[in-house]
Amino acid sequence: MNSGKESVFRFRLAAAVISVALFLLIPSLVGAWSNKLVVDTDFGKLQGYLSNDGTAMIWKGVPYAKPPVDDLLNNIELRWNAPQDPEPWAGIRDATKPAMKCIQLYTTVDWIRTGAVDPESSEDCLYVDIFRPNNSKRLPVYVWIHGGSNNFGSAKEYNGEKLATQSEVVVVVVQYRLGPMGWFYHPALQSGTDPLSDSGNFGTLDHAQALRWIKENIDAFGGDPHRVTVAGESAGAHNTMNMVISPIGKGLFHRAIYQSGGMAPVTAVSGRVSANDYIEKLLMFKDNVSTPVPPATRALYAQKRVEMENNGTLGPYLRSVNAGDFFLALIKYGSVPTFPVIMDGYVMPLGGWIPAIQSGNYNKMPIILGSNEHETKAFMPLFGSLMKLWYGVPSSSYTWYSLFTSVRNNNVPDYMAVLDTPFDRDLYDQTGYFGSLQWKAKNVDSIARELSKVQDKVYAYLFKWGDIGSGPKPFDFIYGAGHAAEIPFFFGGNKGLFNIPDLTGPGARALQSVMMGHLSNFAQTGNPNSGDPNKMFPPKRTKWLQWSNTPGGPKSIVFDADFNGAKIAMMNEEVTFASAEAERQAWVADQNPLNRTTADNVTKFFLWQPPW
Repeated sequence: MNSGKESVFRFRLAAAVISVALFLLIPSLVGAWSNKLVVDTDFGKLQGYLSNDGTAMIWKGVPYAKPPVDDLLNNIELRWNAPQDPEPWAGIRDATKPAMKCIQLYTTVDWIRTGAVDPESSEDCLYVDIFRPNNSKRLPVYVWIHGGSNNFGSAKEYNGEKLATQSEVVVVVVQYRLGPMGWFYHPALQSGTDPLSDSGNFGTLDHAQALRWIKENIDAFGGDPHRVTVAGESAGAHNTMNMVISPIGKGLFHRAIYQSGGMAPVTAVSGRVSANDYIEKLLMFKDNVSTPVPPATRALYAQKRVEMENNGTLGPYLRSVNAGDFFLALIKYGSVPTFPVIMDGYVMPLGGWIPAIQSGNYNKMPIILGSNEHETKAFMPLFGSLMKLWYGVPSSSYTWYSLFTSVRNNNVPDYMAVLDTPFDRDLYDQTGYFGSLQWKAKNVDSIARELSKVQDKVYAYLFKWGDIGSGPKPFDFIYGAGHAAEIPFFFGGNKGLFNIPDLTGPGARALQSVMMGHLSNFAQTGNPNSGDPNKMFPPKRTKWLQWSNTPGGPKSIVFDADFNGAKIAMMNEEVTFASAEAERQAWVADQNPLNRTTADNVTKFFLWQPPW
């Protein structure tokens, strides 16, 4: 080869190498998107719409699976089966209206379940809502799995416009089967030939189906299928971690955010016991058995359930019942429980999360885990009648439930009158604190410790906004940084927990900007500190360091603010069950001897999280 041709060859080779490097390092620059509201998916075309201000493009009610509805006349059983791909459609499908929620009870904004089926819910509910900025960029994808104890919630509650436009991501909000429609482990519904459907984890299978649909179709919306982050709060966090651990989540996403997870996987034996309970309550509900139910009557219905199992009529009976009746039966004869994933050994490994992490046999990826300073305060007023009946607190004529009224009614009654002694106030505050401290020990720190033994890029946070010094009164004392309070700071809302505190003040806005900046970075690169396109951080910011198992090493970033600005810092202390319990016992021991038993019993009641 002569020198001239050799130079040209080397130049072209170098250019090719640079092009490949750019392709690998900067995927957002590859394959610009058409920026059209009509998109073409694998199953047909969709018509979206623009937000009111024109900055966001939106598609709602996009099907990712066939409706999980039985057609018994044609012998089609989809209610308790693994989801299937949606049916293709001809022409352009309207995607400007939200889908029905998945079947559930009507639930108030304060999470109070009512005795009525939500009229806006249906079994035909496996849809996603999609939001993206109105531009031609190809962007990372942020998949949101909503919370709600896996028995309520929907995509309708999450407006992803601001998250999409400010954090520069394609937001996908997923609906999935809930309650007994989503998690139901019983041999009457198992074929023995399909391990997915036999797992009983239908809601979990919906999450995997949605991620598979996203992987294959999100490029039509300008999303990058190679940069998919899955996030969720509460039950949504539980479901996110299930995807991290489960073999069915392999290759479907690349980063995870686990916000205030509070449920743990249950054994197949436990799943069967729960299913038996649901069935017996359903049978009583259909026979209009009055409450309270005598033990002898309950025993009769347990026997009826066994007889139906033995004669083969239980499965057809369950498929013939209106889905809403399951929820009505649960609340009539008790309460609607949480619905965690079932360790069937196929969808969820036996032993659950921690053994899978310790073995290294899970879907390793950059991950964020976090919790809030006063998680349990969001629930405590709802237990007011029990605290009064069992422990005689507070000492006034009110119950803790009156605090719920105080928040909603301009502090009438005055929360200081409800908690009218220093001990009443301290007991309420510390009960919320210790329950949440143990929550962090189990659901953040212990998981972060195990993950950090087998992978890097493990990040943790503690959210504190809303407490005294940042939130409005009396919200700051009654709820503070309660469960779910961090959602609008990551998501970009104007209202805080239960739609009570206003987030337009400078301190809240600054904190929200920082948290959304970290989210944007993480979605783009897997590192919450780098990649932010909007420069939303203050000039001098605290770097969010990875979790370190070294004593005294970095653990969690603390997200807080006062009324004027954000207050961000790294904490170097790990919270363990032992340290949390030692702190609680020290506080109990410091109380007046007349109050110690009450202090011990009430704080113990809200220690909901046993060790793994």
